[in-house]
Amino acid sequence: MTIRPDRHRTAPTLTRALLGWLLIPLVFLLGVSAYTTYRNAYHLAETERDLVLEEITDDLKELVSSARERNRQIDPESLAFSLLIRDARDLRYFAVYDASGTLLAGDRRLTRMWTGTGSDKHAIFGDVSLDGRKWRRAAIKGSREELPGFEIQVAETMVRRDRLTLHLLRGVLVPQAIVLILSIPLIWFGVRRGLRPLEELRRRITRRSAQDLDAIPADGAPRELLPVVTALNDLLSRVRAAQKEQRRFTADAAHQIKTPLAVLTAELDLARTDTSCPCAQPTFSRLQKATSRLAHLVSQLLALAHSETNESKVHVLFDLSELAREVTGDFVAAAASRRIDLGFEGDEQAIPVRGNVILLREAMKNLLDNALKFTPEGGTVTVSIQACPPTFSVADSGPGIPEAELPLIFQRFHRAPESSTTEGSGLGLAIVQEVARKHGAIVTAGKSALGGALFEFRFEGDAVSQS
Repeated sequence: MTIRPDRHRTAPTLTRALLGWLLIPLVFLLGVSAYTTYRNAYHLAETERDLVLEEITDDLKELVSSARERNRQIDPESLAFSLLIRDARDLRYFAVYDASGTLLAGDRRLTRMWTGTGSDKHAIFGDVSLDGRKWRRAAIKGSREELPGFEIQVAETMVRRDRLTLHLLRGVLVPQAIVLILSIPLIWFGVRRGLRPLEELRRRITRRSAQDLDAIPADGAPRELLPVVTALNDLLSRVRAAQKEQRRFTADAAHQIKTPLAVLTAELDLARTDTSCPCAQPTFSRLQKATSRLAHLVSQLLALAHSETNESKVHVLFDLSELAREVTGDFVAAAASRRIDLGFEGDEQAIPVRGNVILLREAMKNLLDNALKFTPEGGTVTVSIQACPPTFSVADSGPGIPEAELPLIFQRFHRAPESSTTEGSGLGLAIVQEVARKHGAIVTAGKSALGGALFEFRFEGDAVSQS
């Protein structure tokens, strides 16, 4: 069985990873702090309550000694005993043993615990289990003069000790937990600020066009990002060199092919003038058409290579309206030969635009040439100019462009199925798009009011000259 990856799984982010690696140690340290705080609080509570238990045991020894001096029985129900033994939270048991080990008063379950010889000034402590609960007990020896060999014990439950331990633990851990919770947004903010150079690098790369292969500036980049920037620049340099070599090859090949094509065209023209063999004339006509198509393809390849290598430093200020009228005038004869109504719409005022006139003329010629090719005889082609923003538009009454083909028409050598009967190289619109990119312009395709295709070449940004 094949396990398919979960497409909906959220991709890991560096921010989450850093937050995790920062918070996990903090939580671990909080756990260590909780353990050590608990141990210290337990020890402190035990020490404090042991002192209290020792004082009660010592006071009980004084009561037993006083009763012995007056030859009275030890009365656990007396007021003095009640004040010592009874407590609002803890239960207390006591036991009094004489020198022979006889229980004089108290609970027999508190067996004797004194061993060896020790001081009768300080108590010893231990734990005992009674009624299924843990008790803490203290034992003190009677004085040698008054109670020789006696042992007095007092045991109490752990309620006050546990409450004191919890109080001390809460007093330390609650502020630490609050500080940890409040530090999460601060840590998140710090991580985001620390990753800002990475985000800035991402923006720089995202804003670039596919044709921009210049080196990425490393100014202000953190030292940790410098290897990444260096590796990217090295990759861009290699891609740039490969593209440059490819363009040089395309231009050289086109130039090399252009000369023999010119010779072949001249020879075919000469052969067609020879009327001695009429049966060869159809062959010569087909050869001449094929040669013309090949010459057009070479010309388009040269124009494409030229558009890719020209840079913005050769841009000059010119009148878009005047250039459009000139290019339209160059196609009047071709339109008239096919009885196509070629019109021009636009104001007489100048439209100043900054750009490369040679490349823009080539783009306009490609748009007009396409419109005339796909418009049937007797159709209409209209060239229009708009000043704000500067826009050059070509509309025709041809078959138009299917909606499914719109994303593909600007690809190199792409030809729609409907254009298979029309001559063309599939490079014209690719050249138009490349010229638009060089000028920061936008080329759009859609349906015209004439029923055919509509192409708009719209200038934006630095190409628009403020008059």
